[in-house]
Amino acid sequence: MTQPNADIPTGANQLADVIELAAEDGFSVEFVVADEPSSGDDALRCPRCETDSPADSFVRTWTERLEGASDPADMLHVSALTCPNCSARGLFIAPFGPSATERQAAVLRALPEPRRESPPSSS
Repeated sequence: MTQPNADIPTGANQLADVIELAAEDGFSVEFVVADEPSSGDDALRCPRCETDSPADSFVRTWTERLEGASDPADMLHVSALTCPNCSARGLFIAPFGPSATERQAAVLRALPEPRRESPPSSS
């Protein structure tokens, strides 16, 4: 299980801070669960090439799990991914645990192991 990165700020801006760090690292698009996946229930859609691909075909550079500042049950998962078709770099952001839909949970289970545990720290 991934431990929270001590360099990631806590509080209401936590997700915004992770997104900013990701953008600084070149992860600028947002991958979403495919609406009508031709590749199964665990497919993600790339906004750049508009292709649905199985989650396990993406390269996952890092992942971060966040909890809400006022409610720890507000759990989010953020992964930095690279599209297997066009090499677009972006994020997949979804709730995990009981708040995730079946298809979001399927994607989270199918994603490959991350190459590193968390986003890079800001300089």
